[in-house]
Amino acid sequence: MTNLFNENPFAAGLAAATAVLTLAAIYFAYSQSAALVEQTDIFNTNTTTLGRLQSAKPFPNEENRKAAEDEAKLAAKILDGLAAEVARQSAAADPNLTPRDFQDKLSSAAAAAEAAAASTKVVLPEDFYLGFADYKAQPPSEAAAPMLGQQLESIANVTGLLLKSGIRQLVGIERAPLPTESESNDEESQSGKSNAAVQLAPFDVEFVADPVAFRNALSAIVTAQPIVLVRLVSVTNSSPTPPAKESAAAPQATAEPQAASGEGTTEIPVVFGKETLNVKLRLASVSVAAATPKE
Repeated sequence: MTNLFNENPFAAGLAAATAVLTLAAIYFAYSQSAALVEQTDIFNTNTTTLGRLQSAKPFPNEENRKAAEDEAKLAAKILDGLAAEVARQSAAADPNLTPRDFQDKLSSAAAAAEAAAASTKVVLPEDFYLGFADYKAQPPSEAAAPMLGQQLESIANVTGLLLKSGIRQLVGIERAPLPTESESNDEESQSGKSNAAVQLAPFDVEFVADPVAFRNALSAIVTAQPIVLVRLVSVTNSSPTPPAKESAAAPQATAEPQAASGEGTTEIPVVFGKETLNVKLRLASVSVAAATPKE
């Protein structure tokens, strides 16, 4: 046999490789078998534990019951405090507001906005009515009037803040219908009640302003009283494409020689400062079921 391997080196190499591969295969099969046994034991243990827990019927002792009750009371206290604080910063809800009274408040608020826009030279959209154009000619339902009055106070306040901030144009205000408006036939809506402790009344505002006025307007809105939540901000620049470097640098190169010759100077174009911003805000006034009219 030794002479055979000496005379045929290829056969010797093949036999050695076969032996190595056989040993490797035996080791791999043994290690995988051990891993399979280990994972099977873990699976069986977890399955047994899960079955025991699912079938168990724990008996609550007095200590655990008291701890659960204390935790529930603490959570209720925290939520009540939060609701009270939000109610304090929200617009006052008048449950006795009639549809006719709401129309009177709406008419006065729209007239005040037009007067403020005239004094600040802000362009208003045609037939601007604070997003309540549907109620210009007809009153809302009795169930919707209190919530509409609460939202009107917030929208009128935001409009006043925008006009004071120096914006150039108020493009418009759009409201999403309140539940009491779209579900006027629902028994719960007719009673003016809702299961939700905190309700949001969303509305969109769009305006045009320079960068400074936009910063002033946004700062005023986020700190507004009654409280208003800013849910979305979209800003589009009137000049999205920057000027070419060549066009901005060429006048600067020719301005100095002309000034030296006394023939006048070439006006350097202003790169920044002339652009305006088209801003769209999605806001929401907040109402709390526990809120009471402020004194």
